[in-house]
Amino acid sequence: MAIPTDRIYSLEGKGLKLTTAEDIEPYLAELRDVENLEEVRLNGNTLGAEASKALASVLKTKKTLKVATLHDIFTSRLKDEVKESVVAICEALGELPDLVEVNLSDNAFGPLGAESMAPFLARHTKLEVLKLNNNGLGIQGGTTIARALLECHAECEKQGLQPALRTLVCGRNRLENGAAPEFARAFAALKTLREVRMPQNGIRPEGIAELVAGLSHNTELGVLDLQDNTFTASGSQALAVALAKWETLEALNIGDCLLGAEGGRLVIQALKNRHTLKTVNLQYNEIENDGAVALSE
Repeated sequence: MAIPTDRIYSLEGKGLKLTTAEDIEPYLAELRDVENLEEVRLNGNTLGAEASKALASVLKTKKTLKVATLHDIFTSRLKDEVKESVVAICEALGELPDLVEVNLSDNAFGPLGAESMAPFLARHTKLEVLKLNNNGLGIQGGTTIARALLECHAECEKQGLQPALRTLVCGRNRLENGAAPEFARAFAALKTLREVRMPQNGIRPEGIAELVAGLSHNTELGVLDLQDNTFTASGSQALAVALAKWETLEALNIGDCLLGAEGGRLVIQALKNRHTLKTVNLQYNEIENDGAVALSE
């Protein structure tokens, strides 16, 4: 999405510490003056609860906003302060009819933050891109996010709309097997996903099998990144089955996933029929000789 520079407001990477409404006011004055605002970039600064509430009061007036880049904006803030901030900002974002992309990565808000943003995710039916990388969600927070996505799907059905979500980034969150069932249900319901990135989540074979089974309903999936989870033979078998459904898959990252010899052979055999693939990462998977032979063929 190419956005004209005169419709972007950015404080990206300035390292500002904005705690009170007075601290952030000079920047809000600039923000108010941007006509037809389509993207706001506030990453690389730290906002307190009062500053976040003041920001929210301005954001909700920017009805043309499409992209909210808000990663790494709560460094050094206390949990309760972050919760207040997320609630205020997400309530404001929920009032923006054109908003299609939200990036809240690298904010260590954990399950409390997930609870705070869940009402927004459940109601905002036009969201296309959601980035929640490295948020410390854990099983509880991940489950909360997945259930919110399911609620949003139900809301779409109620309104006679097609689900809009096409990109989900949710890596480095320790989702483990515990959050996998809810994400699998959400994926199976949505059917619109084209890019899913969930690396480094401590997900083991049973959870992997559930996730890829859910993702198999998203037949236009183009990018899948599950690096540094654990597949072994059973997870690899599930992936091999799902690969047959993804006829437009272009990039697959399953490096550091412990496929093993049998799993490696199963996945590589399935990849032979995916002629759309442009990038495959299979490194550090202990595929041994059988996998290497299958790959060479």
